[in-house]
Amino acid sequence: MFLECKQDVMAEAQIVDTRITVGDYRTRVLEVSGHGPLVLLLHGFADSADTWRPLLLELAARGQRAAAVDLPGFGAASGVGRTDLLDEYDGFITAALQVLHPSNGPADTGSAADPIPAVVVGNSMGATLALRAGTDRSDVGAVVALAPAGLGFHPVLHTMSGALDRLLPALRVAYRVPYPAIYVQTLIAAYYRVRLAPGLCNAWRFGSHYDGMRDFRRIGVIGRRLMAEVQAGCLDFSTMTRPIILVWGSADPVCDVGGADALIDAVTDSRLLVVPGSGHLPQIEAPDVVADAIGDAVDLARG
Repeated sequence: MFLECKQDVMAEAQIVDTRITVGDYRTRVLEVSGHGPLVLLLHGFADSADTWRPLLLELAARGQRAAAVDLPGFGAASGVGRTDLLDEYDGFITAALQVLHPSNGPADTGSAADPIPAVVVGNSMGATLALRAGTDRSDVGAVVALAPAGLGFHPVLHTMSGALDRLLPALRVAYRVPYPAIYVQTLIAAYYRVRLAPGLCNAWRFGSHYDGMRDFRRIGVIGRRLMAEVQAGCLDFSTMTRPIILVWGSADPVCDVGGADALIDAVTDSRLLVVPGSGHLPQIEAPDVVADAIGDAVDLARG
């Protein structure tokens, strides 16, 4: 694992890792330089900006500027508040675009005063947020949504959610046990490899953001809040005026691709790209395919 990660680190030297302030939040951004409008990358629940590293390298090779941020409550970002979480994330994305939106160079049609609108890309929960940003606003030109959580889950996820609810009393006891952080991180990394995506280094990055059971509990609380908001209805197709490209892995074990039909039928400028054999994280398993979709979205954002 350590050799693989060392090789990845060497390959990723062109990814710039910085800490920034976005509105009221401290967060981390991973950036690659390039041309054209900003491609803003939003990770899924319990993940971090690290999930976009393979895609960032692919975009850098194509000369496309992109930035991935840690969303509040995850990765290296500061915590969430007690308001409606989806509204809170909407505000964060608006503030992030204000901070990260580029001044386009002479080769682009935009200018510093009137830049080409950004392309917002998300995975899972981040894809839901990206869709919510695809409204009639001047700072977003197109959306690429990878397996958005707001369009429907596989039944097994609802079963697991119900089982966790029943286990809450036992979990509250387990949260108090001072398990070593490395133990918690290793178990979470193992879950990542079995359930989400291949790659030891990707799995370890996913698990490394948990300092122990306290983080596990905190993220569980965020997850229950988000699930309640998603189930209450989090997407309004009538407000989606920007071009949308849905990207879905054919073997996604979490979100059901059948949920894409309702959006495709309701939003005129939308289409679905299915990635054969890919799971819930196509940005990890098929970064070249996702980069192609982003290239199409950039063209759409240019008008």
